Amino acid sequence: MKRIFDIALGILAAIGGFVDIGDIVFNVAAGSAFGYELLWVVPIGVGAIVTYSEMCGRVAVVSQRAVMDAVRERLGFVVGLVALLAGQLVNLLTIAAEIGGIALALQLLAGLPFRVLLVLAVLALGIVIWALPFDWIERVFGYVGLTMLVFAVAAIKLSPDWRDVGAGFVPHVASHDRALYAYFVVGLIGAATVPYEVYFYSSGAVEERWAAKDLGVNKANAIIGYSLGGLLSFALMIMAATLFFPLGITPESLGSVGLGAEVPLGEIGLVLGLIGILFAVGGAAIDSALSGAYNLAQ
Repeated sequence: MKRIFDIALGILAAIGGFVDIGDIVFNVAAGSAFGYELLWVVPIGVGAIVTYSEMCGRVAVVSQRAVMDAVRERLGFVVGLVALLAGQLVNLLTIAAEIGGIALALQLLAGLPFRVLLVLAVLALGIVIWALPFDWIERVFGYVGLTMLVFAVAAIKLSPDWRDVGAGFVPHVASHDRALYAYFVVGLIGAATVPYEVYFYSSGAVEERWAAKDLGVNKANAIIGYSLGGLLSFALMIMAATLFFPLGITPESLGSVGLGAEVPLGEIGLVLGLIGILFAVGGAAIDSALSGAYNLAQ
């Protein structure tokens, strides 16, 4: 029973960390710009992050060291330093984007000034990281982040043409605006494989003292958890392709993303969608901050 709970907890944590502000923005923008044509890219990003995370988790289980520590030990100080600086720069940019997303979600929910909420978001994240133990951070942001599943329900309720959806999973090159199409291909893969995800995953394995007996849990967390995160990415793109693409609408804010849940499900869909975005983005910000701090400590 404990094994099942451990797997479930890891799945929830993976959902909360996988669908961050980059995934939300790029998947919705891709669907509104190209319809279902870019669905085939999502499995590539999911496959990459599943493979890399499972490998990093396995390294952490066997060596009891986080991935950055192993890189420095095996490849030397110079390579380790370059990897550390590059990862920390990306982490810093990620945290800035996630905090902005938190403030925007709070503004849509509460209607308060954005700059005030930006400061409150930073303070709230600091308090959460300081006050809550690691496993409770996983629980809170993982469970509440599950409310983003409302976008999967919305995508189905919008009644897309499932034949066109299926055709979107066949890799092809766009017949128009190939430069923008290529940009979205790269962006979707990049949004699914940001460094903090694997850093946090491996450092979490060390903090939770995974041992050889947990290798199965590691594999289940990586495969099932990130695949469920990929399902949410599919839902966001299908929702945008069904609702925004036919009307030529380009979503320019998180509020537009929320409309994708409000149109088929009403106000409750909008509120649940914004709460899910808030906690998914908040979880990603905490993951990124903790992984950066852990790397520096090593």
